[in-house]
Parts: sequence; structure tokens; C-alpha cells
Amino acid sequence: MDFQDDIQLLQDSIGGQRSKLDVIASILHICRDGSLKNHIVGRGNFSDAMANHYISILLYRGFLQTGKDKNGRSVYTTTDKGRILLQHYGEIQKLFTGEPAAAAEVESRTPQPRKSIKVLVVDDEPDIASAMKIGLQDYEFYVDVSNDPIQVLKSYIPGSYDLLILDIKMPKMNGFELFKEIKKKDENVKVCYLTAFEVYYEEFKKAFPDIDVTHFIRKPISMSDLVLQIRRLAGS
Repeated sequence: MDFQDDIQLLQDSIGGQRSKLDVIASILHICRDGSLKNHIVGRGNFSDAMANHYISILLYRGFLQTGKDKNGRSVYTTTDKGRILLQHYGEIQKLFTGEPAAAAEVESRTPQPRKSIKVLVVDDEPDIASAMKIGLQDYEFYVDVSNDPIQVLKSYIPGSYDLLILDIKMPKMNGFELFKEIKKKDENVKVCYLTAFEVYYEEFKKAFPDIDVTHFIRKPISMSDLVLQIRRLAGS
């Protein structure tokens, strides 16, 4: 499969602002041959939080994959699916240069076996929650998402989900507080905390001394690894 690896990313000239498409294309471009996160941050001129945000989205949608270098550090590499997206970005740019557009390649998808695991994702960042939902649905999970922990608590029905995936740092109510209140309604519900921040181990153990710390998952994480963790936790 041949790709146009010589796509030049154009400099944005509108008040120094970059669109989401430009940011995503920049990360995919940087990661074509594999890149550490600090290189993505430096070459893309991103904040660490911004890099985590978009790397997570690209991992969830299968445009990036993770591996390890010889020192055990996480390396992010653009997938074939990501290269196709990057090629589309190049074709969009050609609309403004007068160059002819090339026919896009279509990636074939292998159907995944249907799973009955029901998951509720609560994250105050809508694009993260949406990308996770789409990625998990590709694996045939039943997924609901919400960006409002207060509303989740009000409308929660016991027994509705096999697993809750909660962000920790959210406005109005953090993930620990939300789970503590939900446990009053549903004693059997299971939880997984997904966070880009340092794990608040002591705070968590005080609130839930009987829950294993492995219920924390550090993002960014690939969708395949997240699926494995969900299956493990939901089945435990």
C-alpha cells in the first residue's frame, strides 16, 4: 500500500490558531515513523495536556498505535488508517493549490465478534467521550456517554451497566465522588478510572479500601489495550 509520505503541512495564517484537523494531521505526520510523546509536544508546539487529548482520540479511533522502544518508553506510530486520513488532509489542501486530487484508498475492516458488555463513559471533554464511544462500538460494546456527572447521578438506574469508565478530574463532581454516590444506588457496579493525571492513590484507598488499584488506567491508551482492560474488569 503506497502512501503520500511527503505531504507538507501548511502553516496556519489565521491569528496563529490551528483547527482540530490541523492538530490531528500534525500529530499523524510526526508519528509516521514512530515518535515519543515529548517529541510530539516539541515538534508540534503542543502543551502536554493538548498532546494527551488528541493522542487519546487518535488511539481510540485506530489512527495511532502504541509500542515500546528499547528503553521501554511508549512510542506512538501512525497506522495505515491514520496514513489514509493524512492523505485525505493532503487532498483537502490541494483544493487551494489547484493540484488534482488522487483517488482515496478504502481500508477494509474485519468485523469484531459481538459483545454484550454495557459501559457508561463519564468524561467532561465531549470529544474524548465521543471518540471513546465510537471506538468501543467498533468492538460491539453497548456504550453510553455523558459529560455531566450530576446528571448521571440523577438518572442512574441500578443494573444498567457492567462497568463505569470515569474521568477523575471533572467540574461539579469528581470521579471518586460520583462513584461513591452511585455505589449507594448500585452496590454491584464496577468502576474503571481513566485519567491523564497522576493516580490519586491515597485519596482513592481512603474512599474505597476494598477496590484494587488496577482499576486505574492511565491515558493515553490504545483502544485495543482499553478493550482488554474493560473485558478483564467487567468480567472480574
